[in-house]
Amino acid sequence: MPDTELNEDVARLERALARERVARKEAERLLEERSLALYESNRSLLKLTQELEQQVAQRTTEMQKAVARAEASTRSKGEFLAMMSHEIRTPMNGILGMAQLLDLTELTAEQRGFVGTIRASGDALLVLINDILDFSKIEAGKLELEDSSFQLEMVLRHTLELHRPLAERKGLRLEMRLDPDLPAHVSGDRTRLRQVITNLLSNAIKFTEHGSVELEARIADQNTEGVRLEVTVRDSGIGIPSSRLDRLFQAFSQVDTSTTRKYGGTGLGLAICEKLCKAMGGSIRVTSMDGRGTTFTFDVWLGHGQAAAETVPGELGPVSSAARPSLRVLVVDDDHINRTMAVAMLDKLGIRGDVAKDGVDAVEKVAAQDYDIVLMDMQMPDMDGVEATQAIRSLPLPHQPHIIALTANAFASDRERCLQAGMNDFLAKPFRMDALRALLAAFAC
Repeated sequence: MPDTELNEDVARLERALARERVARKEAERLLEERSLALYESNRSLLKLTQELEQQVAQRTTEMQKAVARAEASTRSKGEFLAMMSHEIRTPMNGILGMAQLLDLTELTAEQRGFVGTIRASGDALLVLINDILDFSKIEAGKLELEDSSFQLEMVLRHTLELHRPLAERKGLRLEMRLDPDLPAHVSGDRTRLRQVITNLLSNAIKFTEHGSVELEARIADQNTEGVRLEVTVRDSGIGIPSSRLDRLFQAFSQVDTSTTRKYGGTGLGLAICEKLCKAMGGSIRVTSMDGRGTTFTFDVWLGHGQAAAETVPGELGPVSSAARPSLRVLVVDDDHINRTMAVAMLDKLGIRGDVAKDGVDAVEKVAAQDYDIVLMDMQMPDMDGVEATQAIRSLPLPHQPHIIALTANAFASDRERCLQAGMNDFLAKPFRMDALRALLAAFAC
């Protein structure tokens, strides 16, 4: 019996050992399969990672190229706008300037009427040009806002008074209501603020045949950084159907074609106003009923300003009579018409002007003779206004002249570029004789 039991135990052990071998082999097989699967998975994951990195690198490169193309496109738009501004404003300067000079000569009543028509048409064309250039600058991301202190009430009153002659010719009452809490001085872009108000007042007078146009200004909000100015222009004109109000702020859009035929316009003015208000941290809105008048209200944020001496355009007197005989002025411009016009304006102001046809000629003349003021065109061949100014500033002169930039480029950055080059002031083309007189008066002291 013991041998039998021993044999059975051995047999059981052998069977167990055989099962264990089978199980071990199965485990080894499974381990090999899993290892192979894991290896293949790792290879696939590595391949996927490499492909993903390549895609990311490719997308990054494509995005960088797209950004570069967009930046190049923006630069091209800016350069095109600068070129178009120069090419359009330069002949406009000659047309409007010569019309001003002609208006100062002995003319018959009929001739003066013709000149008046030329000036009015030129001014209308300039408004159209400015609208198109402004809209293009905004679309190209080239809108620039200035930030300087100014007297708010003075700007509001002066803007309103500019429209009084037209309102009176139509028999309209032009009224103003100002919040007594308006701050004396604010900080911001007075030109753009005036532009929005001017557009709304011009439209109100244009579309009103009887009754009144009112300008109202109040402070809607304020904090430690500034005030939110709310301006309302209200008229008793033809009104706008409520179903067409949504078209007003769309570019190149009019309420209907009959409005365009009767009143003219490009449909850009209000689109520009909306974008300017948004750029100044505000908005513009309208309420109107057909045949019962229209009310436009806009708001903008303005900083707290500081008191500073200011003058209203057109209120400066003539150049000091004591300064006229000795004032030496050099006109630098590559355009013959603009040179002739500027010299003629100086002559009307009692000042003799010399001329230089380009930057090189200007540097040579300034080196050879003392000048008090140089009227420097910005865009000229061979040596432009900036280069000529830098060359003049480097000359060992006993007396450095005041240099005033004359430019047809309608960008705020042009003024900064002029000042950085060493110029003293900036006059945008086309310019009026009173603006030239004002600058000369300032520098003749």
